[in-house]
Amino acid sequence: MIGVNGLKYKTERKVIYYQLFITLIFLLMTFSNELFDFPHLIFGDQATSISQRIGEVIIEIFIFIMVAIIQIFILKKLFKRIKILEGFLSTCSNCKKIRYGAQWQQIEKYISEHSLAEFTHTLCPDCLENLYPELCLFKDVKNTDSLQG
Repeated sequence: MIGVNGLKYKTERKVIYYQLFITLIFLLMTFSNELFDFPHLIFGDQATSISQRIGEVIIEIFIFIMVAIIQIFILKKLFKRIKILEGFLSTCSNCKKIRYGAQWQQIEKYISEHSLAEFTHTLCPDCLENLYPELCLFKDVKNTDSLQG
């Protein structure tokens, strides 16, 4: 079982590889355009000299590399904020604690530490009735009143 940090690292690496792959495709397209002068071949535009094309390639690659570096920097910064919960969580059937390594933690603590979720507590109507029946004495009276009226 991969831990949360392992999943996060694996996902982050995958996104960066995709970004590098897109960068490589762009570079290949730029070089092939400048090598074969596609605007001249396809649209019949005026041919450009090799010296003009080399200067264009250098400027285009420089701009693209700067954009790619900024994108990777932003992605890395965003990945620091993202916490992912995936996989199987071993949960106690009785008390609902989660096993994390050799320890057992309350589900609220585990999820709070491994995600951006926060917890508040309340009682569902069934538990309210089981734990505090004196507060639910009028529940049946209200239900029967609404059925009659």
